[in-house]
Amino acid sequence: MYELIDIWGSSLREISFPGFIVLLVGSTIIGLFFLTKGGDLLSDNCSVLARELGVPPVIVGLTIVSVATSAPELFTSISAINSGAGGLVLGNIIGSNVANIGLILGISLLIKPISTHHAVKPTQLVLLTIATIGFSSSIIFSQSSALGFEAGVILIIFIIGYLGSLCFVSLRNRNNDLRAENHTDYVNQPLLMVIFMILVGGLLLWLGSESLVYGSKNLAELVGIPNELIGFTLIAIGTSLPELAASIALLRKDETHMLLGNILGSNLFNIGLVGGVAGILGPIFCETPYPWLDHISMLLFTILMVFWMRGRNLTRKHGILLLVLYGATSATTWIANS
Repeated sequence: MYELIDIWGSSLREISFPGFIVLLVGSTIIGLFFLTKGGDLLSDNCSVLARELGVPPVIVGLTIVSVATSAPELFTSISAINSGAGGLVLGNIIGSNVANIGLILGISLLIKPISTHHAVKPTQLVLLTIATIGFSSSIIFSQSSALGFEAGVILIIFIIGYLGSLCFVSLRNRNNDLRAENHTDYVNQPLLMVIFMILVGGLLLWLGSESLVYGSKNLAELVGIPNELIGFTLIAIGTSLPELAASIALLRKDETHMLLGNILGSNLFNIGLVGGVAGILGPIFCETPYPWLDHISMLLFTILMVFWMRGRNLTRKHGILLLVLYGATSATTWIANS
């Protein structure tokens, strides 16, 4: 696919510089759209397939849906590595985690206040803190300032252990027959159609990630800024759009605890799954002059979220603070590293 786009892009570049810019911007926008739609199709239909096969609903929610919602970041990272734009990967992981808290939680709080009483278990907050500090430390304090194979393996083991412990505890605490649980929120669909839609979702994710990486990578080269900076801002916001849509939907249903859990789970999966796969396929090197700025931003928002999860009532003031901090940290990172 890259060869076809490169040929088309080279032709446009020879004809007109504005035409090439239009191609890159269009490629980026189309990529974001395909990623969002592909992630939705994959998540929804994988859940239906698992239920049709008799997988307990709690397992569906903790594993299949969680992995599927991280699919845009995962596909984008793999495409970036294959195209030699590893900086996009680190920027996407860190930027997505920052955007999930600063942007998505901030916007959610502007819409509706949220109570954090008994919303998230303390152990999950501890795990998020450990994962964030461990991920950043493995890169900042490594001799090559890179996410390597060993760190990738550790992250994969971490996320598998996290999923396994969640499933074990959830199943142990269930008092009823999970397979007998009624589900009126989805309609039975032909199995072949469900499988077909899963394949379509995967295809859209692949096409979207290729298109997004091509557009953003060449835009970064054209403007003369590091790939990691584009990943931290543009791609991170784009791949976090499914979480924003899910958060707004949960607010409408007054499922605020699930909203907080979705943000926490997404950040854990970005570090454990996406970071783990990237490290194994890497190494992924930092490309910005001051890479520690990105990591400090992620640590700042993570610690802030952990502190607020201790039974606080979050209001619109907290949302405004998050949005202001998100704008300030993004601007600082952009100015310092561009």
